This record gives sequence, C-alpha cells and structure tokens, in this order.
Amino acid sequence: MSLSVCTDLSASDWLVGQDMPWYQLAVKGPVGFPAYARLRFVPDPDIEGKHENDVASAGDGLTESEQFTIVLEILSRYTSNPDDCYFCLWDGWGCEVISDDVPMVKIPNRDYWLFRGALTGWNDWGHDVQFDPRGASDADPAFMWPADHSWCVANDVDPDFAVIGGPAAAIELLIADPRIDAVTVAPYSPTDPDRYY
Repeated sequence: MSLSVCTDLSASDWLVGQDMPWYQLAVKGPVGFPAYARLRFVPDPDIEGKHENDVASAGDGLTESEQFTIVLEILSRYTSNPDDCYFCLWDGWGCEVISDDVPMVKIPNRDYWLFRGALTGWNDWGHDVQFDPRGASDADPAFMWPADHSWCVANDVDPDFAVIGGPAAAIELLIADPRIDAVTVAPYSPTDPDRYY
C-alpha cells in the first residue's frame, strides 16, 4: 500500500529537535538508542589509501533497496505497530510532491517531505510524488522510523552507508544476517568528534 504525504509535521519533531550538528543528524540519525549498526552499501577499503570506488558493492550483490527490505523485515519485529511508520523523502532526488501547500521537514542543508504508512510500503511514494525523468524514481527514504520511536534508520545521500539505531537485539540480528553487510558502531553523542565512522 502506498505511503501518504503528511501535512502535519509534528511526528518529526523528535527528529529535528535533536541538539546536534545537521550533518551528524543526517548521517547518523538521532542519539539515545541502546545500539547502532552501519549498513554498508560499499565495503570499507581494506588497504590504506584505497578508495570506496575501487571496491565491489557490499551486501552480497544486492541493491540498496533490496538490503533495506531485509533490514526493515527484521526491524518490523521491534515495533509495536509496523503499520504506523514515518518516512522522509529528500527533495534533492529530482521529485516534487504534487499536493498543494505541503510543508517540509527541515534541518540545515536538507529538506524532506514527510510520509506515513505501513513499513511494508517503505518505498512506494504513491501518486503524491512526481519524479523528474532525470531524477531518481527509486529514491530511498532519508529517514525511517515507527511511531513508537523504537528504532530509526538514517540514510543520507552523501555516504555509502546507512545507520540504524535501535534495540540491541535488533542490531545483533542485523549484524548476524549474512545477506547484508552490517557492522556494529558505538552509540554516540552530539559532542562526539566530527567524523562519519
């Protein structure tokens, strides 16, 4: 079932209200979860000086969307209602919400439309979104979280990974799943040094 665009942005208040630099929020997501994992779309370079462009894709050859399907199937077990989730679509994907006067979720340097729906519809933007033919019609969400805030996926456009925060048991399952390339990362705070990972 398609996601529905939200005109009430209050469900994103907990996200944009994080007291941290914008780039840290966009890349790592909110602080406060017991455990975090980094879902690698490209393996980390195995030799010093080697660039990410010089390595093969991660996740056993699966696309980013296919890896997210696996991740979200696991995370669906760790929310009280997987049919009530929120998704932020970055406006830089060459798309436009065609409904009138739809407000946007804003953090510095990033604007998003907010959608609501079942977790199983996580990449079905429905008829509310029109993609420019030159844009990315298969755009993945920049943020995904259930209404109970039991976990959050941050998937910024710049890095070659997504960061998932949530219960330790969920993160352990993600890291153990052989179909995807997920590694543990330490919980962090807004005062951590400015770095990706």
